[in-house]
Amino acid sequence: WLKVRVVDSATQRGTKGIYRSRETAAAVFAMSDVPFERMEKAKTSLTAEIGVLILRLLVCSLVVHHGLQKLQNPEGFAENMVAKYFPFLPQPLVWTYLAAFMEIIAPLFLALGVFARLAAFGLLVTMVFANVFHFFLTGFEGYPLGVPKAGAYAYEPSLLCGGIFLYFLLAGPGRLSLRPTLL
Repeated sequence: WLKVRVVDSATQRGTKGIYRSRETAAAVFAMSDVPFERMEKAKTSLTAEIGVLILRLLVCSLVVHHGLQKLQNPEGFAENMVAKYFPFLPQPLVWTYLAAFMEIIAPLFLALGVFARLAAFGLLVTMVFANVFHFFLTGFEGYPLGVPKAGAYAYEPSLLCGGIFLYFLLAGPGRLSLRPTLL
């Protein structure tokens, strides 16, 4: 049971009731004379939207070359990466082309803001596989306090990109995109 009291700010008149659920209480108050204000989506400032646009374009431009790199020697990537580190995946060459396609085509969609969440999801999954590969190859390298000999963690770029793609999956591409609400 839920005890509810709503006060109309204009008339200072109160309405109260006891209901079995929040849904029932909401329905009763929606039909009452208590004014209901629709909550609008929070709007971000233009400078924040420009920052989101720059982040989107930057991460997309950096990922494309990884897809192109896979196409330089797809058989080598399939044999030395996919088959070796992901033996449970059938047809390593198919997965190589799928990863290359994802790293070339999905950034275009995300950069334009068309099917951006779907593109971000595909890129996030690709980065998860990249991180698993790096963890198999080098381990965690003392993360978070270790200082690797190379100066940076081997998985650092794919982990950062994955975090950015997770953001775009959850938040969308921002208002400065061709279709901000399309998937």
